[in-house]
Amino acid sequence: MTLDSLALFWGSAFVGLAPLICFFFQITFPKSQLIIIFVTAAFFYLLSCLGASIFWYIMDPLLGLDNAWTALVPGVLAQFLARCGFVGLYHRVEKVIEVSIERSEAENRENSRPQSTADVSAAKLKLELNDVASGVAAGTGFGGMHCLMMFGSLLASETADMGVLYQPSCPYLPSLVVSSVNSFVFFFLDLFWMLFTFFGMRRRLIFPRGGGMLRDMGNNGRYFGGYYGNTRSGGNSALLTVIISHFAAAGFTTFNLFQYGCVFSMSLVPVVLVVVAYLYWSGISKIYNPLPNSNVRLS
Repeated sequence: MTLDSLALFWGSAFVGLAPLICFFFQITFPKSQLIIIFVTAAFFYLLSCLGASIFWYIMDPLLGLDNAWTALVPGVLAQFLARCGFVGLYHRVEKVIEVSIERSEAENRENSRPQSTADVSAAKLKLELNDVASGVAAGTGFGGMHCLMMFGSLLASETADMGVLYQPSCPYLPSLVVSSVNSFVFFFLDLFWMLFTFFGMRRRLIFPRGGGMLRDMGNNGRYFGGYYGNTRSGGNSALLTVIISHFAAAGFTTFNLFQYGCVFSMSLVPVVLVVVAYLYWSGISKIYNPLPNSNVRLS
């Protein structure tokens, strides 16, 4: 590889993979519980790819799925269902852990035993398994695997000394640069989408249809940072935000099918990221973490 190719390779690698590396080693890696969440979320992303592929394999001979949207729609829906499935599994595991900790605390109170090392470890585990830390770890795993699948294969192919790849949609910019920017943006989108999914699924868990009262979750007013509200409808709105913004971001990438289309795709997909980040900040950032014992449904 020439010096120019090496600079292109490493520069694109740092842009496309830097968020994954930073979030993994700074947040996820120091805590073993978050590593488990990270790996499981990455596995669920692979499951979503498998589900979308099976749908395509079955339906393509029947319907003739021959355009970009017929690939995007099952892919987006599969990823949405995979996120919801992962968070649902997380809630089940969380419930088991909390029941185990409560049982241990009750036994200690009955026997008047001093707090043991195991009890301290259980308390630390309970503290670490909150929706913010778990959501970030899960988003890092889900988005990280997305980056590796979307950008890693192209990056690996560039190690062969066969020149620099360009595409008609972006004839003046190497495809490796375009892919690295998309990887960077979609990593943060996946992170925010996972946080929205945690928020939405938690509110759907707490508030059954027609049940629950707002005062049980604290402040009922709509204000900046909590506009979505601590309600079941607020959770549904968060999940709806995920699927609509994902369709928008995926749809903007179809500009790459046209001559000079990257001018639009590379401009509009970051706009979706800014909008999603603003919705998180204004809609749920101040009410994100639920109150203790909030995995118990209200009646």
